[in-house]
Formats: sequence, structure tokens, C-alpha cells
Amino acid sequence: MSDQALTYLDANSVATEGPAWLDVRRKAAHASFADAGFPHRRVEAWRYTDLSRLMAKTDWHPAAPHDGAVLVPEGRSNPFSSIASHKLVFVNGFFRQDLSELDGLPEGVEILPLETALERGTKFESAFDANGPEAMAPIAALNTACARDGAVIRLNEGITLEQPVQLIHYTPDGGATVAHTRNVIELGSGASMTLLEAQIGWGGAYLVDRVTNLNLGERASLTHVRLEDEDTDAVHLSTVLGDVASNASYKANTLALGGRAGRLQSALHFTGEGAHAESNTAYLLRETQHLDSTIVVDHAVPGCTSGALAKGVLDDEAIGVFQGKVIVAPHAQKSDAKQMSNALLLSRDAAMNAKPELEIYADDVQCAHGSTIGELDGDALFYLRSRGIEEQTARQMLISAFLGDVLEQISHEVARDALTERATQWFEVKKEGEV
Repeated sequence: MSDQALTYLDANSVATEGPAWLDVRRKAAHASFADAGFPHRRVEAWRYTDLSRLMAKTDWHPAAPHDGAVLVPEGRSNPFSSIASHKLVFVNGFFRQDLSELDGLPEGVEILPLETALERGTKFESAFDANGPEAMAPIAALNTACARDGAVIRLNEGITLEQPVQLIHYTPDGGATVAHTRNVIELGSGASMTLLEAQIGWGGAYLVDRVTNLNLGERASLTHVRLEDEDTDAVHLSTVLGDVASNASYKANTLALGGRAGRLQSALHFTGEGAHAESNTAYLLRETQHLDSTIVVDHAVPGCTSGALAKGVLDDEAIGVFQGKVIVAPHAQKSDAKQMSNALLLSRDAAMNAKPELEIYADDVQCAHGSTIGELDGDALFYLRSRGIEEQTARQMLISAFLGDVLEQISHEVARDALTERATQWFEVKKEGEV
């Protein structure tokens, strides 16, 4: 048993309440996390991100519902606000109906907060049983034991949702508060949608932990665009656990900016031939920020494709981490998987840790991985300067082009422009003469 885990659970786990099937799983998750504790650097998959140390010496306690106006700081607003969408808004991890827009949903579409879905008797046993790989299981168990609310999105077979769905999380209160949320997204055969998700926080130290369970039926398609923009004192955990059926597609594009420390982790499992998944992440870090991007893709069946691209810009004493793992089962012939990590260091004190892995048990496959760490191209910088462009602007142009490989892959044009603009704002808060 971990004393640290027990202390945290005593303060933050959900008391026995709700449907019986969920109570059973919460109790089991409580026991599992109490035994495992917060991951630390002696766990190989967490060797670069010592969550136990990050959680120590802080009296973490549950965030309270925030019923008043949400006054978002200048430059930190919802980047998707101009896009006509169905929208769920959570503040401190609690659903805010007055800020959400869920009227006029098409027939065959269900979008509602988790708490309401449970009150209606909806069962999610398979979602709450999904813990992902062994290294991610403690975080999934922690979330199951502590999550109070979240989003439920369900599309029936053959439904194409024309408008995107916005899932907006605001955390305006610091003070060592904690918000655990659980999202469940299920798309029936042939269903299709775009999810625009933003996590925006300010006000000091807090912890946000979000687990999203995906279940994509045959030929289903989910495009997932995310912004992670936390307070610089915040700790952020985001976990995606997904099952992707035959000929289904999951495409995720993420821009990560804020947070004292964060881990974006995904575990995607192919359950049918012809499935496809890709995860592309751009991140901008400065001062002593730390971001860990981890993805595991399980090619459990033949003929599936996957890709992961992470591009990071690190300044000052920031630390970036990329851990990618592709598993190809013995019978999963014709698998095609690629993973790449590129980091741009703007300071001699910045650091990057990259650990791509291939675990292949089949012989007729195309799998590759790679990693690069470097500085700005001096020749390219000289070329721009020789054309009369001042150095600071030239450096920004090169960095923006570097990140463009990720951001330009966002298929929704307005969302792509919005995240590109948010990335540009990162340069504007630099000190005079720095980029």
C-alpha cells in the first residue's frame, strides 16, 4: 500500500454512490490505485516523469463547483468559440448547463454530462473496465475512483454529425484543487463526427485528470482537435483509451502550451482489419515546464495503419518527453506504423528525452520510428536576415514552419487557424529580444 496514494484517495475519491455496477468498479479502482500509488521514475514508462514527486508535499483537495461568471484572462479564451457547434462546458470538472449549447441535436445523437447519463440508467461497464496498458492502469484506476462528472457522446449507426462537438474545460480556481473527469465517446458503425476539445486554466496550482474512453464501430470516423493551455503552476494528466474497429479511423491533433508538468498519453487498440489511427502533437514550452507525450498503438489484427508525430519547441530549462510504442501481433501481417519525434531547442539548458519503440512479432510489415533533436537552422536564419527580416521575426517564422507539419494536418479549417493563432501568441509573451 502507498501512504501517499491512500492520503490522496481519502481526500478525493468519490464516496459510494450511484448505480451498483459503478460502485463495484470504484471500490476496485480505489483498491488498485491504493496498492500501485502514483507512478515514479523507477517505473520504466514513467522514468522521465516522476508523478509521485510532483504530487508530493501538496494538500490536494477536490475542486468545488463554480457557479458564477467565468472570467477568462485575455488571450486565453476558447479558440473554437466562433465555430457553430454543439457544446458542453465544464468548470472545475462540473457540467455547466448555462454555458453549454445542446439544443437541436439530430435524432440518433446523444450528448450529455456523465452524471445525467448515469441517472438515466445508462451503463458503461466496458468503458470503466478499460485500463489500457499496465503503465497507464494506475491513472485509469485513479480516475475511476475519483471522477465526478464528464461527457457522454454517442452516435447511432450511420449518423454523420454535421456540426462539431465542443468539449470545453475551464479551471479558474487554483489553491491545490483537483478535478477528475471521465468522458465516454461511442460511435456506431459508419458514424462520423469532429470533436473540438480545450482545457484552459488559470489562478495558480491545480491538478486536472481527464480520461476519455473511445469505442469506434466499423467504418466510424472521429477527428479530435485538442488544445491544452494550463496555468504555469498546474499539473495535467490526459489519457485516451480507444478501441478502433475494422475500417474505422481516429485522427487526433493536439497543441499543448501550459502547465508546470503534464502527460498526454494514448493507448489505441485495433479490433478489426483496415483500421487507422494517428496522433499528432505540437508543444511549446518555456521556463521549467515539463511535458510528456506517450502513445501506445496495438496492431492486434492484420492490415491496419498508424502514425504518430510529435514536434516540440523547448526554451529556457523546459523538458520534453516523447515515448512511442508500436506492438504488432504475430498474425497482424500488412501492418504499417510510423512514429517520429522532432524537438527544437532554443536554449542550451532545455532538454528532450525520446524513446520510440517497435515490438514486432510479424514479418510482413512496414514499421519505422525516428527522433531528431536540434537547434534553429543557422543558414536559414542567415538567409531570412539577408532579406531584411529582423532576427526575432525570422526566428519566429522558422519555428512556426517547424510546427506547421502538425498544425496543418488539422482538417477543420477554422480550428486549424485558431490553434495556429494560439501558437503565435506564445511568442508574444517572450521578453524583449527573445524568441
